[in-house]
Amino acid sequence: MQRIPIEMAKAGMILAKDVTDEAGRVLCGPETELTTELIEKFKAMGVKFVSVKGHPIDFPWERPYEEEIKLLEARFAKVADDPRLISLKKIIADYLKEKNA
Repeated sequence: MQRIPIEMAKAGMILAKDVTDEAGRVLCGPETELTTELIEKFKAMGVKFVSVKGHPIDFPWERPYEEEIKLLEARFAKVADDPRLISLKKIIADYLKEKNA
């Protein structure tokens, strides 16, 4: 699942979560295939983001999980003897794991 700006949504993508308006009302449910018309309606209703199935867009700031873990290990390599920083590293690693699940 990937949360993307509505401007990047394309016809054929499948919604992974409900699409809601600013008041929290459900406009469309998961498993709905986006159409050009539906995307335009969402834009007109003020929807800024949608969650779609898969990972259709590679944002430059997103890295694969394995790469994130390697970078995390490298960042904390010099402080392996500091228990507080190792605890912080574990928290970050757990967050990355959960985010990727």
